Amino acid sequence: MSSVIERYRALEEYIAGDRRVAVADLVDVPAADLRQADEHDVAVLLLLGELCARMADGTTAAPTLLETAERYVNTSFFYTGRILPRTRELIELLGRAVRERSLDLLTEVADHLSQGWAGYADSVFPTAFMRLADASGLKAKPELFSRVSFVLWNEGLKAAAANAPERALPLFRDSLERYRRYRYYADASWLHTDLVITQLLAGNKGEASAVLEAQRDYVEEVLAAHPPTASDAGRRFAFHLGDVQSGTYSTFVESSALRPTELTERDRELLMRYVHTSEFLISACRYGARRDFDAALDVFSFGWATYQQSPYPRMFQHLADRYLQSSESWNVHLTAYERWHRMLCSYRVRVKPHVLIDTAATLHDRLGYAGLEACASLILLDTAVLHARLHGRSDAVDWITRYLRDLRPTVPETLGAVVDYLQAPQSTERRRLLSRYIGLRADHLAPEFLSLDLGDEQLPEPNRLEVTLYGPLLSVEGITVHEITPKPLIDILRVLGREFTQSRAEGLDVPLLSAAELSQRTNRTSAALAQTVRRFRGACQERFHETTNWDIIQDAIIQGRPGYRLNPQNIYRFVEYSTESS
Repeated sequence: MSSVIERYRALEEYIAGDRRVAVADLVDVPAADLRQADEHDVAVLLLLGELCARMADGTTAAPTLLETAERYVNTSFFYTGRILPRTRELIELLGRAVRERSLDLLTEVADHLSQGWAGYADSVFPTAFMRLADASGLKAKPELFSRVSFVLWNEGLKAAAANAPERALPLFRDSLERYRRYRYYADASWLHTDLVITQLLAGNKGEASAVLEAQRDYVEEVLAAHPPTASDAGRRFAFHLGDVQSGTYSTFVESSALRPTELTERDRELLMRYVHTSEFLISACRYGARRDFDAALDVFSFGWATYQQSPYPRMFQHLADRYLQSSESWNVHLTAYERWHRMLCSYRVRVKPHVLIDTAATLHDRLGYAGLEACASLILLDTAVLHARLHGRSDAVDWITRYLRDLRPTVPETLGAVVDYLQAPQSTERRRLLSRYIGLRADHLAPEFLSLDLGDEQLPEPNRLEVTLYGPLLSVEGITVHEITPKPLIDILRVLGREFTQSRAEGLDVPLLSAAELSQRTNRTSAALAQTVRRFRGACQERFHETTNWDIIQDAIIQGRPGYRLNPQNIYRFVEYSTESS
């Protein structure tokens, strides 16, 4: 057990009155105990320590806390730089709240602390804040510190995902009011979009349009008060964008500082991201336009690697079911980001040139319509690199040349890296230039470039396959095997996939399930199982023959003798995304 966690639990017991502790000693954590700790665990330990110190005798432990924070920054590999800087500001803000005997400031500290922390409401912090308020002579209701903006937002999401807009609306409104009050500009812009979605779920198109207007006005006010700087170079962004995980802390959009005062052009784009999502959603629901549904989905989710695990796929599916004709043919999981990832995966199974080009052209058009021009250009550059490796540089150059007029103004430096790569005469030089390209594309929220061996002479072996169920669609290494997967096959893949994932997570061999056991767990006869697996293998071989230059062997995915399992020699990961209630 981490010493950081043990110290935090000691402080919890102190708050509960079950233990006497020396707060200063508990928060003075040696470097050896910090190296393996999650940044968020360190952050909550420090803030809880300051709360305990203030409750004990009103004095601060800030000097010791800040020394511990600096020690963590200098010694831990797990420091992300996205949590502790704000924690330092929170310690200072907590000191102001105590000195000024301000309930508003104390409430603000609680609200800031809760951001991205799913376990906040069940933690000791609401009680700790309440005890400090009592000790400071401040009258407060307990829910003031437990019903914070992040908690209200999460409850609203659960209600909207359950298609209960009447419950979600007041929760989102209360959350938005707090986000605006505490100057969480990006979160507030996002919350407006949640309100647009919820009004549309309720069938209130007029109210949704009114929310959009309020969202535009809000963003304009923020930008007028903080005009974006002309250049982002060397400046600190007001908002972080991109997944970060630290213990129980998880976020995609995050303010890098409390009460940001300066915005960059990139910050402006983030604020407008959610305005554009709302615009596309209202248009999609007004006209039933699938293209606008796609654009709303892409703008909203682009670069968010954990979008699929969020409540939003269910919320978007409810909208499609209400407003989109033939909504069953629209797959809420197949965002442009996810389709791009699948295209990159297909390189490993030697995707045929026409399939690669068709996929790239479709994605380029889709991202361009959504206004994501830089990413639309990156799709083309990725395709040129993959095409050159699989099918020769000459054809790749011929194809990419037709897009030069579009590429030069949007990604000039990244284009130059690909041009150099395609011209390099030797594989060693190509590896270096490819690394440069990968580094430049990392500035964008593009899917990870999986094929790091593109500079080698030999193509990689297709032995790390991804098997994914996107709702009804079955994908094997980016190749669609079934648009509508037969229910018996889904049942088999779910059982085998869970065994595979659990065994890999525990470092165990993937077990072989007997026909009798699999029959019992899927409620199918042994003969039906054998027939389903046989048809699946045939479908795999047929689809891979049509779309790739790799001959997939019969049991590459599902082994059938002496028992059933997902083949651990070939499969790297099994994932199922679904909007069905579990």
